Amino acid sequence: MKVWCLLRDQFAHVKPVEAAFGRAVEFVYDDEWDPSALVNASPDIVLCVNDYPFDIARCLDAAREQRIPSLDLQDGILEWRCQFENSLFGAGGGAPQHQPVLADKIACIGQQSLRQIAAWGNAAKVELTGMPRLDQLCSSRGVSQKSEGTRVLVMTAKNPGFTPAQRETTIRSLNDLKGYLDSQPQIQTLWRVSRGVADILGVRNQLSEVCTAELRTAVEQVDAVITTPSTAMLEAMLLHKPVAALDYHNVPSFFQTAWRISAPDHIHGVIRELLEPSVAKLAYQSEILADSLICDGCASHRVRRLMEKMVAVAKNSGRNDLCFPTDLLDQQNTYHFFQPKRSAELYPGHSVFEENNLESLRVRLARAASENARLKAENIDLKRQAEPGVQFKKGIRRLSQIVPLRSFFN
Repeated sequence: MKVWCLLRDQFAHVKPVEAAFGRAVEFVYDDEWDPSALVNASPDIVLCVNDYPFDIARCLDAAREQRIPSLDLQDGILEWRCQFENSLFGAGGGAPQHQPVLADKIACIGQQSLRQIAAWGNAAKVELTGMPRLDQLCSSRGVSQKSEGTRVLVMTAKNPGFTPAQRETTIRSLNDLKGYLDSQPQIQTLWRVSRGVADILGVRNQLSEVCTAELRTAVEQVDAVITTPSTAMLEAMLLHKPVAALDYHNVPSFFQTAWRISAPDHIHGVIRELLEPSVAKLAYQSEILADSLICDGCASHRVRRLMEKMVAVAKNSGRNDLCFPTDLLDQQNTYHFFQPKRSAELYPGHSVFEENNLESLRVRLARAASENARLKAENIDLKRQAEPGVQFKKGIRRLSQIVPLRSFFN
């Protein structure tokens, strides 16, 4: 089997799956995202982590034309601001994320995400697998040990906000939290925040690289975790730490927490509870984790099984269009999936979604593809022009037009 991976980063999501296959399968990591290269390679399946970039969408279209199956790996928890208030996606005029999923299937990390992504028009595409990146943590997690002191870890997502207003709100919440923690000498605070945020807050940052191993080391040192909404919540919960969401944004939460700080008045009470958590809230946190993530450490093998089944369906389809059964892994519970809202209703003012004429949409797509190709060619040319050797030759050429070169040697 040959697996074509459309990746430029986020390798941690795919490498555990590659390990689950062993040497019998060839994984090709394509960072060019060129449809013609994909077609020429004729892989058995295409793998991606997020399918919203234009070039990945083109590759998935090319794969579908060649009856090559494609699988999207969900890369983390769903978050309202990223989904509905991120200028990269529908709110900013771009393509909405997961509405719909462009790949043939999407590997969901847990029941909660599966229900939500299915409700966005993907009921036939969602598969319940877990998150391969967290398999090792799921398999090795033990019982939490209380530290001798009173330690709290404060974390942020990689991106503190998708707009200037969101970033200002996040920084304000962190400043409020820091002010309180600074006034509590009995509490030792560790900070693991994005680098720009650490500079603004003036704190010593525990973050040197974004990886599960480093995060685990930081979390195991503390008694409680406070974080802005991010997938790190799952990792902290897996390590049995009480987790509070720091979220002043007042938007809906796809991912719930037993503790939440959404205003300055909440800080004192929540921190007191985190350091002496009740059995009831810890039990609720465990329920949230079980609904949000399959925690058995077998996600990589489950994704492998899903890929093998997708390849088998594709091979048995002959020359017919690919059509994958719902719930290939046969492990989803039965849920009522709501009829999704039309994109024009979710993103008013987005001109593409207001257009219902198919021919007009085709013309607009052709124009967008042509413009994208032109801009790419210009970018390549600009990079070439910026190369030191090219600049030196240009400078000599210009100089020679003003002063004959032989004059330098006389």
